[in-house]
Amino acid sequence: MVAAAAAWFLFVGGLAVAFSAEALSFNNSASGALLSFKNSIFGDPSNLLSSWNLTTSPDYCTWYGVTCQKSSNTTTGVVVTALNITGTSTARLSGTLPESIQNLPYLRTLVLSHNCFSGEIPAGSIAKLSFLEVLELQGNNFSGKIPQQISTDLHYLRLLNLSFNSFTGDIPATLIGFGKLRVIDLSNNRLTGGMQLVSSSKCLFLRHLKLSNNLLENNIPKDIGHCKNLRTLLLDGNILQGPIPAEIGQILELRVLDVSTNSLTQTIPKELGYCRKLSVLLLTNSNNFVGNNGGTGDGFRLEFNAFEGGVPQEVFMLPSLQILWAPRANLDGRLPGNWSDSCSLRVLHLGQNSLRGVVPKGLVMCKNLTFLDLSSNFLTGDLPMQLQVPCMMYFNVSQNNMSGSVPTFGKGSCDTSIISYGQDPNFLDVEDIQIACSSIPVWGSHTLLGSMAGADFVIVHDFSWNQFVGSLPLFSVGEEFLVSKNRTSYRLLLSSNGFTGSLPGKLVSNCNDLLSFSVNLSTNHISGEITDMLLNCLPIREFEAADNEISGFLAPSIGNLRMLQCFDLRRNRLSGSLPNELGNLRFLKSVLLGMNNLTGEIPPEFSQLSSLTVLDLSHNAVTGSIPVSLTSAKNLEIVLLNNNDLSGEIPPPFSNISSLVVLNVSFNNLSGHIPRLQHPIDCDWFRGNAFLDKCSDQSSNTPPGEVQPSHGDGKWRNHRKRSFLIAVVTSASAVLCVSLVVVLLSFYGKRKFWRISSLRGKVVVTFADAPAELTYDSVVRATRNFSIGNLIGTGGFGSTYKAELVPGYFIAVKRLSIGRFQGIQQFDAEIRTLGRIRHKNLVTLIGYYVAEAEMFLIYNYLSGGNLETFIHDRPGTNLLIKERRSSELFSPELWEAGPNENLLGMLKLASSCTVDSLSVRPSMKQVTLPWNFCFMDYGSMIISRINAGITSQLFEVVKHTKPSTVI
Repeated sequence: MVAAAAAWFLFVGGLAVAFSAEALSFNNSASGALLSFKNSIFGDPSNLLSSWNLTTSPDYCTWYGVTCQKSSNTTTGVVVTALNITGTSTARLSGTLPESIQNLPYLRTLVLSHNCFSGEIPAGSIAKLSFLEVLELQGNNFSGKIPQQISTDLHYLRLLNLSFNSFTGDIPATLIGFGKLRVIDLSNNRLTGGMQLVSSSKCLFLRHLKLSNNLLENNIPKDIGHCKNLRTLLLDGNILQGPIPAEIGQILELRVLDVSTNSLTQTIPKELGYCRKLSVLLLTNSNNFVGNNGGTGDGFRLEFNAFEGGVPQEVFMLPSLQILWAPRANLDGRLPGNWSDSCSLRVLHLGQNSLRGVVPKGLVMCKNLTFLDLSSNFLTGDLPMQLQVPCMMYFNVSQNNMSGSVPTFGKGSCDTSIISYGQDPNFLDVEDIQIACSSIPVWGSHTLLGSMAGADFVIVHDFSWNQFVGSLPLFSVGEEFLVSKNRTSYRLLLSSNGFTGSLPGKLVSNCNDLLSFSVNLSTNHISGEITDMLLNCLPIREFEAADNEISGFLAPSIGNLRMLQCFDLRRNRLSGSLPNELGNLRFLKSVLLGMNNLTGEIPPEFSQLSSLTVLDLSHNAVTGSIPVSLTSAKNLEIVLLNNNDLSGEIPPPFSNISSLVVLNVSFNNLSGHIPRLQHPIDCDWFRGNAFLDKCSDQSSNTPPGEVQPSHGDGKWRNHRKRSFLIAVVTSASAVLCVSLVVVLLSFYGKRKFWRISSLRGKVVVTFADAPAELTYDSVVRATRNFSIGNLIGTGGFGSTYKAELVPGYFIAVKRLSIGRFQGIQQFDAEIRTLGRIRHKNLVTLIGYYVAEAEMFLIYNYLSGGNLETFIHDRPGTNLLIKERRSSELFSPELWEAGPNENLLGMLKLASSCTVDSLSVRPSMKQVTLPWNFCFMDYGSMIISRINAGITSQLFEVVKHTKPSTVI
């Protein structure tokens, strides 16, 4: 009996061992590894892996995404060489990458891009895939550090793409330049630290290096010049500092270089002129055309590159250069005049710099030029008439000091490559396009400028804000843009010049061949009557001619302009009554006719204007009553009827229009009740009407609190409303019509037109001693939209601007680099705490603004010198230190509190951190390592002394520190 039991036990045990061995064999097999991978998937809504089933499909080589190859090294005769499961917008996997992936040792290609994988890459398992050549995991949510084993064990790896994930930490020190890697794409993560190359590597295989949109800092390493076969180098969207290394000029195969959106300084090296194959050079990228939305989740990155000097002649003359993009780069100097017919430039963007001189005639040799932006510089002189402006999709010389007459540019014939530009970037090889495409800011002007109602091309020619004089010339668009397959919109901007004479009979030679046409003639000296130029151009969408001397009446034929959306003739000399035919313009959104000599009544046909949002008939001689039918325009937001001769009652249905935020009927002869609008009203909108009922201001006061939005007291709030209303009525036409379509879109998401109430969304949080004038708009205006001319300092955390908020009151605004902070809520909480600290010897934080796309701090600006001057130039300072009388630099209380060596250490630290040259100042890492004891121990003591009210010369030092250092 015992023997039988023992035999049975041995039988069962042997069977168990057999089953266990079989299971182990299965798990180590290719099919077992694949099924283990499937088990790690917790989301497969589209059933991509439904075929992964040994029962229904025993041949795993036929499973979705699996590729096999015959091999004599295995018992099955085949090995899995590729696993390629690329997600789409409708079919994505969610899960983790299991360690069992190591059981596919012959894998050469692992592609899991654009799915929803998360967690870390199993380092040990990846190291076992020794034959791996392609690793593409982009577009997931992998996190943790990039495994070091990728750059030590995968010797056959050619392509590594980990972009658009959430990787953190440093780039492995042995990765860049490792083995046979041709492509490294680590962009759009949260990688930190600096760049470094494998010291022993010659970097001969690397072709494409993309590190965009991370948090990399320190300098660009000089040994990047060892990568002589590099074709694309994309370093944009980081916090890199220092100069562009001249050694990049050794990379003779370089095609694309992007160093924009960093904190680079010093001169642009002329050695870049040795890169004779360079096609795309991006030095800055602060233009609104491009949103650099990286993987950080913080939205737009701001541009902090600020170079010294100009673009070297050697760079301008590069024979293959087709895109030079450097707006707001702090550049000066002049444009070269010696371009030759070998010029390859298609895109030249040098706007918002400090260029001087004239637009050289030699620029006409760049016959392929289709994008030219020289706006906001100090250019003077005439425009060369040989420029092929009709062939340019974007031409902008606005906000300069150019003069003379604008010539009628010769049209000639446009190169067909200009027309195809944007659809076919044929100046780069296919491989370069795949790597660099997303980084190049102009991939066609229809995407660059935003399409207009189905337009294939949006052509913009901007001559505004100069000193051009004479009569208006005849403009044209290249015929090649107007072929039947292209739908072209044209925007012509001529405002704020000195143009004279009457409106011409024709302004654009081929207007009726366009999909739409917009023109801005505001703020000139144009006279005469409305001519056929307007009435016969049927595709006209926006006509802005405010602040001129145009007279006559509006003809009924204006009702034929069925595409008209914005009609602005404010502050002219129009007379007569409003034609009823205006009611035919169903797309009309803005009617701006204030400050003319119009008479008659408001046509009841205005009720048909279902798209109307702004109606301005103020300061005319309009009579009659306000038609009740006007309240049928349910999209009204601003109605300005003040300063007329209107009588009767205000139609009560105005209270039913939910979008109406301004209804100004002041200084008329109205009577009866004031309708209760759905938004707060200002009683000033109704004054000057003797028989109107008393107004009850519906505005509510800002609730009190320690920290509150900067709306100020009631008096200031009313003053702001009146100022805003006056601005609506009297501002230049570009501000209103263009703002209606473009600027205020950013305040209200995807709405096609703006709401005034949404202006309250951009709120500056202020502290107790902040002036009432401190608002978001006033800060942007005072800094001239953060102009380079207002820049007084820059660093790793951002740039500082000096601004005159109101006459005689200066502030320092620290505009922060978004990527340096962990989140809006944490930032907001910390700044609110710092805002409570007050001491007479410390620079005062008076407010801040925080949003996903913008952060800045606002301090009182102190003009009493700076820390560098105090330390380096103060008489006797160096002598006191040399004679070991340093104690005389500090107050007795602070010197006694000690420790003295820490005080002296802080003084030396301040000395090294306040030199003018950014290249000489130590980095934050260099500062914090040797002085941790100062910041941790001594720093807390300083804060306690501040709270205790201790005054010292040390705090006087801080008081006079440069804003760029203190903030």
